[in-house]
Amino acid sequence: MSILTKTLLFPLIAVLLAGCATAPVNHVAADAPYAAPLERMSKPQPVIGLVLGAGGSRGFAHVGVLKALEAAGIEADVLVGVSSGAVVASLHAAGLRAKELEAQALEIEDNDLLDFTLFGPGMIEGGRLQDYINDMVGGRRIEALQKPFAAVVAERETRRMAVFNRGNTGLAVRASASVPRLFWPVIIRGTEYVDGGVASRVPASVARDMGADIVIAVDVSWRGSADARQADIVIRPETVRSRITDFSHKLANLAAGEAAAHAILPQLRELQARVAAEKSRPQRVGAM
Repeated sequence: MSILTKTLLFPLIAVLLAGCATAPVNHVAADAPYAAPLERMSKPQPVIGLVLGAGGSRGFAHVGVLKALEAAGIEADVLVGVSSGAVVASLHAAGLRAKELEAQALEIEDNDLLDFTLFGPGMIEGGRLQDYINDMVGGRRIEALQKPFAAVVAERETRRMAVFNRGNTGLAVRASASVPRLFWPVIIRGTEYVDGGVASRVPASVARDMGADIVIAVDVSWRGSADARQADIVIRPETVRSRITDFSHKLANLAAGEAAAHAILPQLRELQARVAAEKSRPQRVGAM
């Protein structure tokens, strides 16, 4: 290596190293995500809760599910997301329709969301995903989105589930998608959080706690998730088995989600009618 090369290269390396964080930041700002008591939605018609489960790049199937439901005139009232499901659920809660989500899915590449790094406790830092979500939702906090949304995360040490329903949307989604050993954990007020799938891959019960009369769970895991059984309807798209960071099968996974959602529409229509009839009946008043 020549003296000139060394003179140019070493300062460049020093600059690059100086710009690289090597440890997660403890997020303590006022807008840092947190779990507030869940508020139950109530309305005369059936409240529909949609739970989008964990599954890495297989989460593109969630967009196909939304596309089919919207085409059938079915709207989710409350949204719960885990990992890649939290990405889609947060954007839909912010007001993005299925066609917009599909357009984003077709355009986006892995480098748009994944900031690989040679340093720190994982291969992917996660800041790029956080910034993408906050840009797409217009910087709105979770409680300011158009629909109630909850991002499910797991405490790293205890593996206990936490439900973020207030605060910075992008940071909450980043925490929910921080797959252990692949992503850096997210530290919020001194607690380390990782991918919500560690605690529950398809937490149907959270939507129920948010007031859902009908819970639709979308399970894109390979083996199927037992916690999805708490839903009234489970959609299991036949996604392509691939690495969780492999975006090359997004078209196939979108189509799989759409097909799987179409298949459950008769069952969903029947359930909607039954729940609507039950809610319309006069409530009996107990004897005094």
